[in-house]
Amino acid sequence: MKTLFKILLATTLVTMLFGCAARYANLTRNERISRSQKNVIVFPFRNAYYKGRELVGVGTGFSSTFVSEVTATDRNCRLVENNEFNERTTADVLKACEHARQQGADVVIIGTVNEWLDGATHWSGKVDVVSVTVFAYQPATCQLITSANGRESGRWFTFVNAPATRFYKTLSQDLVATMFE
Repeated sequence: MKTLFKILLATTLVTMLFGCAARYANLTRNERISRSQKNVIVFPFRNAYYKGRELVGVGTGFSSTFVSEVTATDRNCRLVENNEFNERTTADVLKACEHARQQGADVVIIGTVNEWLDGATHWSGKVDVVSVTVFAYQPATCQLITSANGRESGRWFTFVNAPATRFYKTLSQDLVATMFE
């Protein structure tokens, strides 16, 4: 009886620790960015909103991490940072394509952080959630090449105060693996 209790307790703890986290990235258009497209320009992802408040800093942080992950695929990738293109406004596709054409880019990336819940604290029962949608365009024609969305959520509890920024890297890796050949 004691052994059965220990097995049930161990199974329950393992399920609680590992079974409640979720992460995915889906290709929403069945095309991928080819290996020959080596020069990528990323525009700052649009900030998320929570309860009517813009969460400043989220978009640039996420897009910077995304750039690092694209660079890891052996591509030249950079983040556009100027007054016209910033995280507080959604990048205009036509203007972004024109800017990318002038820079000789093969791919334009525009994204939006859709969901940002940074609420988990020690045993709070609140779950951190981050979701993002990313679009890739061909600069010469402004045609959509592909798009993807991803979402990651934490566990219903945490042992340490772990901010939702911990999802930047893993979600960016998933999105890049999904979008690029």
